[in-house]
Amino acid sequence: MILNGNEIGSLQRDENDMLSHWEIPQGTLIDGDNELSIESRENGSDDITVGPVRIIHAAPDEWLNQGTIEIDVTDSEEGGPLPCRLTIVDSDGCLVPVGTERRPQIAVRTGVVYTSDGKATLKLPPGRYKVFAGRGFEYSRAEASVALASTDRVDQPLRLRREVDTAGWVACDTHIHTVTHSGHGDATIDERMITIAGEGIELAVATDHNMQIDYRPVARRLGVDSYFTPVIGNEVTTSFGHFNAFPFAVDAPEPDHFENDWNVLVPAILATPDVRVVILNHARDVHRGYRPFGPENFNEATGENLDGRVYRFNAMETLNSGAQQTDPLELFHDWMTLVNHGQQITPVGSSDSHDVNRYIVGQGRTYVRGDDSNPGAVDILQASQSIREGRVSVSAGLFVEATVGGTAGPGETVTVKSPQFAVHYRVDCPSWVTPQRIQLFANGVLLREESLDSSEQRSGTWSIPRPRHDVFLTVLATGPGTRHPSWPMAQPYQPDSSDWTPTNLGFTGPIRMDVDGDGVFSSALDLARSLVSKANGDFAKLVESLGDYDEAVSIQAAGLWQANQGSLLDDSVQRTLNDGAPQTQSGFFEFLSAWRASQRARIEQPSRN
Repeated sequence: MILNGNEIGSLQRDENDMLSHWEIPQGTLIDGDNELSIESRENGSDDITVGPVRIIHAAPDEWLNQGTIEIDVTDSEEGGPLPCRLTIVDSDGCLVPVGTERRPQIAVRTGVVYTSDGKATLKLPPGRYKVFAGRGFEYSRAEASVALASTDRVDQPLRLRREVDTAGWVACDTHIHTVTHSGHGDATIDERMITIAGEGIELAVATDHNMQIDYRPVARRLGVDSYFTPVIGNEVTTSFGHFNAFPFAVDAPEPDHFENDWNVLVPAILATPDVRVVILNHARDVHRGYRPFGPENFNEATGENLDGRVYRFNAMETLNSGAQQTDPLELFHDWMTLVNHGQQITPVGSSDSHDVNRYIVGQGRTYVRGDDSNPGAVDILQASQSIREGRVSVSAGLFVEATVGGTAGPGETVTVKSPQFAVHYRVDCPSWVTPQRIQLFANGVLLREESLDSSEQRSGTWSIPRPRHDVFLTVLATGPGTRHPSWPMAQPYQPDSSDWTPTNLGFTGPIRMDVDGDGVFSSALDLARSLVSKANGDFAKLVESLGDYDEAVSIQAAGLWQANQGSLLDDSVQRTLNDGAPQTQSGFFEFLSAWRASQRARIEQPSRN
């Protein structure tokens, strides 16, 4: 911000509407016309919307500290104080600067106060305000309208209640940063403890870059250690991908982040005592010129890595609320593709939050099957093993449970013998979120779809004919994304289009179906390998045999044939394919589309090795 050639301050990097103020040094204003300009120190352009500008004839502290709102947030059922997030907006819905008493139990940004004990003293100039209280996605949202005059003191109690039933599931954020140790963002380690408690995260994984930080001493000092269990992790930040790994012992050695060979790096991490989980982070984003799931490195139809890198990680981010994709389901589909490619990879949701408010900690999260009765004493090794086994439900505003036959859930394999089987589902969310649709996928192929127009439709049962071969199932729920200032979803981190629709979503980990009764789950790639081998170079025989299998198996078969037998673009191959079943033709077409995209990308942007 430049006033008459003098810099008076900087805009916050935040797309939320907010009121900002800066002190004007004495002598900066001149008689007559004054010029205020906004200039960027960086190359490139940015979209900035500017509202009314006015000069206030008072010192900032004097102007801000005129009226007082005393906030007291409690649990409506148990009556005790609750850690929470407070959001304060003016009559235009803009976040406003807030004065507060400085104490360890709060973290403050423009229009936002996190408090670990539910109490906050808000100092504001005269005006009409709305104050919202919330505690992450599992709780209600309380609201109060306050007309504040100068020297007023208003006592404002607010009540929150738990609205989402997540019993038997631990709320986990696998990707959390601090400016104290990562060096960017704005949340200090003390502030991070307050925000974790305020968003209702029960298992908090510290993942500062290339270091292992123990939150426990800080959480105890600030009195929030009963609300969550800290986990020592590390975002191993290499030139060929970022990997979150955990849990580490306090004195465990740090992984070698200069090692760029996945075949060396990931096994070395997993060989560290106690470490159970290695997550590939934000695989569609570019870091240091490398995008793990860019078309130059990855066939998005088969899941094949085009550089010979072996997928030795055992989980991947399918939802990162701090680094959203323009297509919010892109990584979800990538994950299903990897499962079809034979990978035992767990989907996880996380926030990747470096900030107090810009990216909300725990907004993207992973529900992990386990004992959640004591949030301050979660069994870390057991929870980590549950993540490794896929016993999870990924969430950003919606919570989904699903079972087959009423017993087998995510991460489990069930043998199906009867001609029909039942898939039970339940979708839960707070009153301020609206789910719209629920979908059932088998091997990544849409199998069933229902609207969720009323609360009565948020649980149900599908009766599904027994598949012809092994498949894995996952259930996805979606709805309009949250842009309310009390819990706004951030815009895409590296957008590939200006057209973006925020989406609340939730989906389950894989439920594997053993249909042939051999006691193990065979992936689409396993099945395709068997069929290609039996065809013994006879493409017509392969196409005929694929008629009894789904599109996912055909995609994998197409990849195997192209790699080992010959070009799928040959005229004779195309003529034979025209006689195939519809799902066979669509599978080969999808493979060829992805293959062409990768060929173009590798010419235009050669892969880094």
